[in-house]
Order: sequence, then C-alpha cells, then structure tokens
Amino acid sequence: MSKDRGGLSGGQRQLHVKLKRARKHSASSQRWLERQLNDPYVAAARREGYRSRAAFKLKEMDDKYHFLKPRRRVVDLGAAPGGWSQIAAERVHSVSGKGQVIAIDILDMQRLAGVDVLLLDFMAPEAEDTLKALLRDGRADVVLSD
Repeated sequence: MSKDRGGLSGGQRQLHVKLKRARKHSASSQRWLERQLNDPYVAAARREGYRSRAAFKLKEMDDKYHFLKPRRRVVDLGAAPGGWSQIAAERVHSVSGKGQVIAIDILDMQRLAGVDVLLLDFMAPEAEDTLKALLRDGRADVVLSD
C-alpha cells in the first residue's frame, strides 16, 4: 500500500493499484493507466461528476484569485472534455442565465447545462465574428485556456 497523497481522501489511506503487464499495452500506456487508476483527483472527479481532473485545478485557482464571479462572461478555449467549463458554469451561474460560458474546441464535446458549445477552430478567420455574435455585449470578462 502507498501512503495517502493528501487532499481528497479525507484522511483515509488509499490502496495503490498495480496492473499486471498486459501484452496489448506499451510500457508508457501501462504507466499512464496506473497513474490514472491511482490518482486521487481522477477518483474525486468521477465521484463529483466532473468530466476531468482539471476541474480541481480551476477550482483551486478561482478560490485563490476569485475571477469567476456571478454574471461574468467566460470563454473557454480548447474546452474539451469540459471540466473547466463545468466549473465556470457553476461559479458564474450560467445555468440560471445570470452568467455566460462559451466553450470552443475543434473536438466534439457533449453538451453541458449553461454552456454554449462551439465546434470551431478558434484560430479560424470566422471564429472572432462567431464568438462576438454569441457573447452578450460582444465581449468576454474571462478567457480560459488549459
């Protein structure tokens, strides 16, 4: 067993999962899979319904700097799979229509409550006009990119 890596386990020790060497996985894939299975943030994201462990990174930054306030207009560039968009929607109250969150990515992304998802390359010539047309007052208060 490994020691608790702090933070999310509530003081309980976590078991370390070690995979048997699978022939169908490369060594680097095997290491990545073991990290995923043993990462407390991956488990917490699954438990709390977040799309990715990155949601906790944004929560921590916003808890410190308070940039995601109710009624803000947020643009999330390169948003897939949507972990940051989820946190932004919660914090700016976009589900109730007070704030606004627009997620932009070239990868398709499942819809999220309170988030407008644009399947678009934000470097494309038409991206700026498309975004401005969707943004209230044509401007953003916060731009996120991870």
